Amino acid sequence: MNMKAILVLNFLVASFFAVSQKEADIWYFGRNAGVDFSSGKAVALTDGLLDTEEGCAVISDANGKMLFYTDGITVWNNKHEKMPNGSGLKGDPSSTSSGVAIPKPKVKNIYYLFSVAATAKEDGLTYSVIDMTLNNGLGDIVDTLKNIPLHTPITEKLTAVAHRNGKDVWVIAHKWKSDEFLAYLVTDKGIIATPVISKAGSIHEGGSLNTQGYMKSNPDGSNIALALEETHELEIFDFDNATGTVSNPINIKVGAGTYPYGIEFSPDGSVLYVSAAGKGEIHQINLQAGSNEAIQASMTKIGQSENKEWIGALQIANDGKIYFPIYQTSYLGVIHEPNKLGTECKYENNYVGLQEKKSSLGLPTFLQNFFTQEVKSEITYFNPTKVIYDKAIVLNNITFEFAKFTLKASSYPELDKVVTMMKNNPSAKILLIGHTDNIGNKSANLTLSSNRANAVKEYLVSKGIGQDRITCEGKGSGQPVTNNDTEEGRQTNRRVEFILKK
Repeated sequence: MNMKAILVLNFLVASFFAVSQKEADIWYFGRNAGVDFSSGKAVALTDGLLDTEEGCAVISDANGKMLFYTDGITVWNNKHEKMPNGSGLKGDPSSTSSGVAIPKPKVKNIYYLFSVAATAKEDGLTYSVIDMTLNNGLGDIVDTLKNIPLHTPITEKLTAVAHRNGKDVWVIAHKWKSDEFLAYLVTDKGIIATPVISKAGSIHEGGSLNTQGYMKSNPDGSNIALALEETHELEIFDFDNATGTVSNPINIKVGAGTYPYGIEFSPDGSVLYVSAAGKGEIHQINLQAGSNEAIQASMTKIGQSENKEWIGALQIANDGKIYFPIYQTSYLGVIHEPNKLGTECKYENNYVGLQEKKSSLGLPTFLQNFFTQEVKSEITYFNPTKVIYDKAIVLNNITFEFAKFTLKASSYPELDKVVTMMKNNPSAKILLIGHTDNIGNKSANLTLSSNRANAVKEYLVSKGIGQDRITCEGKGSGQPVTNNDTEEGRQTNRRVEFILKK
């Protein structure tokens, strides 16, 4: 007797791995501490001169050669010497994100170093230009382009991520005593001094604690999250990396006495982590949980320092892991598999020994798309002349109205072939799953992908396939089969798929 043929969905197996972005190979932070990731493993460095409680930034070239690092006030070069004009910047070692270094797009040897004052002080957000051809190739700050003011007052929150065009960069800050984000565009022509302003989320006000805490973009630039220490909460937003706008806030109360501080996204952007510094804990939020309420309810504690030492910054590295300092110890902890939920993310204290050097609260701030993951998947498209079992099949030419779930008539010929296949296998059942790209709100994309799968179901039913033979799900943007950094890639990820199984 032949086995009953069942059509079920089998997810296309997507292989994620960190793209080697050598610009983030070297870290300096804390009390003269450092880590080198160039070998693929975290190896302690002891030659750094930073002595900072919080903020720091460092950048290497495309080959992994460290160029310079800073505490927000002083800049040291590759030889650990102060740059000749590298003193007197208007950041602060006690500012959460005292600085971030951005390569000038499409221009060699020029870097923008953004600096942030502590606790919303009057120096605010400034930038300086570093020319690596100066000082015999060791680099220096251009005298006429030092401490250029952008805005004051701002909080200590600063993040940077690539524009959707793959060339330009957004540098994002937040006003103090305001609900406004400031997104500055960095192009090959320079910094556009008039920012994109977005009103979203809470007003950042109160005591100085609410100026503190990190803000991060996820690596693909579709979300931003930030921590508010004094009010013990975090906020998550959509970020449009084509326009620079911030929208759709989700507020999560972390709990009294937690003092949330560190923020980081998993490499694939599906999971958010926040450090509850006051309790030495790290919490995880599932951004693919569904509705805003489901995302809020998904927060779970995944680890705690051994003696409840403060846990400060959270920072993704080139190896795809997230690292965190354990305050005033000679260790960094780690989340080994941050794309996974619950205990499967593998939290571990005391993972990287820093020799005699010490962690404090901060870790370097980087351009977040340095940590974009490559996605490689085998894709098999539907061929009605060949029945394939036990393998994911993507339907060809299934198109919808933009941001809607109305099937276009151009989809009908492909679906008619599915109808024929189903009628030729009358005992078969099918599970259809819709997918979207990464643009737009994650919760809305989950709903949209489900509705699109159901639209395919409705068409099949209209052609005589029994409803009881068809099941639908939507996975939103959570299971890409290729990168979302090009329009071609995003189009590939917008799909409906199934698998035939005996």
